[in-house]
Amino acid sequence: MEKMEREKIIKRLKRIEGQVRGIQSMVENERACPDILLEISAIKSALDSVGRILTKDYTYDCLRDFSSTGNEKLESLLKAIFKYR
Repeated sequence: MEKMEREKIIKRLKRIEGQVRGIQSMVENERACPDILLEISAIKSALDSVGRILTKDYTYDCLRDFSSTGNEKLESLLKAIFKYR
């Protein structure tokens, strides 16, 4: 993974971490359920976005190495995709 891509993912994960803390605070302060559910939805979407970036990066990595590793790398890619989804 390239340095810029890694930094982008870390930045997104830190933002997600802040959102999770925000939800914790919302629950502690007895905020309305619809507000909390909206935040949960936003976090799920953000995590999916990070997952897509990682899946794309790993796919390219596997395809680059496919000629030298054959089915082993492809099987690893497929397992990762199926676990994620």
